[in-house]
Amino acid sequence: MNQKPILLVPTDFTPVGDSAVAYASQLSKILHARIELLHVVGNTKDAAVAKNTLATHVSSLEKDNIDAGSMVEIGNIFDDIGKVADKLNAKLIVMGTHGVKGMQHVMGSKALKVITNSDVPFLVVQRKPMKAEGFKNIIIPVDFNQEVKQSIKYAWEIGKYFHSKIHIIYVKEKDPFIAAKIERNIPYAKDLLEESGVAYEIMGIEKKDFDKEVVKIGQRIDADLITIINNHENIFTYFGGSFEQSIIGNNGEIPVLVINQIASKSPYSFSIFFG
Repeated sequence: MNQKPILLVPTDFTPVGDSAVAYASQLSKILHARIELLHVVGNTKDAAVAKNTLATHVSSLEKDNIDAGSMVEIGNIFDDIGKVADKLNAKLIVMGTHGVKGMQHVMGSKALKVITNSDVPFLVVQRKPMKAEGFKNIIIPVDFNQEVKQSIKYAWEIGKYFHSKIHIIYVKEKDPFIAAKIERNIPYAKDLLEESGVAYEIMGIEKKDFDKEVVKIGQRIDADLITIINNHENIFTYFGGSFEQSIIGNNGEIPVLVINQIASKSPYSFSIFFG
């Protein structure tokens, strides 16, 4: 009997933390996965209270016929979330964020540092609940870096599972050298999607306010997911350091799948969707 895939859910007991638990709950039913709740404390004094709170959450999940467990780690969120994910061999970390405005909690602006310190892909969610039908419309912002091919592959695997439509959005670049590098990623996506019969569309948009335009398109098509690669030489640095934060904390509350550059070369993949 195969072991169930594990969804790790760090929670700070805030409303967005609860949203992450709710999102993971729906995913666990689709993927037949186990949920592991995690709360990180700075000292042993806070551990007992946290354990009791987590136990209440686990009990609620089990009443909903969800396989669940929990743990409290004494340390810091920047190191321990990634370490726990590795120890559990988690397939995915589901984490809440407070969005762009007022990002001051762990599941806010500091989420970027937490994400960078893990090889495991992150699904970052806000207050907007997951649809019953899953990820039907998926956006991939495409840049000039070859690592974006991994983001395309993740979206393709998810798209096959949920019978999604993939929306590839690239920037209309005037620099011929950069434009040529961007355009090399488009045929890869087309071949992959057409071969497997996944519906898609490709659209080019102006470079100015690329992040805002991606989110606007997401709101217009009622997107369920944006997939991005997180590294130091990709679209984020090209369009400015705020791109990453803007997409992850987007005001459309669209969930974002973040794959680290390290993770894109590791054994982690969304084969989780195929058992």
